[in-house]
Amino acid sequence: MGYLKDNIRALAEAIERESVLIHRDALIDGYRDVYKLSKLGIDRIIKKAAEYGGRKGAKTLKERYGVYTDRLDEALELLTIIAESSRLIDLLEYDIESLEIHIEGSILVEAIGKNQKPVCKPMAGFFKGFLSDLLDKKYEVEEVTCAAQGYERCTFKIKQK
Repeated sequence: MGYLKDNIRALAEAIERESVLIHRDALIDGYRDVYKLSKLGIDRIIKKAAEYGGRKGAKTLKERYGVYTDRLDEALELLTIIAESSRLIDLLEYDIESLEIHIEGSILVEAIGKNQKPVCKPMAGFFKGFLSDLLDKKYEVEEVTCAAQGYERCTFKIKQK
């Protein structure tokens, strides 16, 4: 964990320099509108775009800020800092033994409300892209339960390919 503490400043700097301020209500309204088109396959395109964003974020951390790790626990700790500072979620926790990410307060759940299916596929895409690029290994991340379905929190399962 010493590695991570040494790179927190670089991570904070990266978030500040590489992020863009977008009004929260605009994100909620935009996702609500786009989600209506999910039956047409738009959700897969959005998830792929979010995966690209995750890959780009990891690449930026490595190339511009010298942040490297080959440990999943350290990558998940970095992801926690990024996700929580984004204000798109309230809380990210992970369980390294069960290979799960748990999210509370998802802006995507706020946008859609109650739903029969998970609504946070874009987050799964971002997590997949970030972990795969940062760790130089192929990962799949799938949302298995969602607060929109009535669960206490959203749960994502991580699988290394």
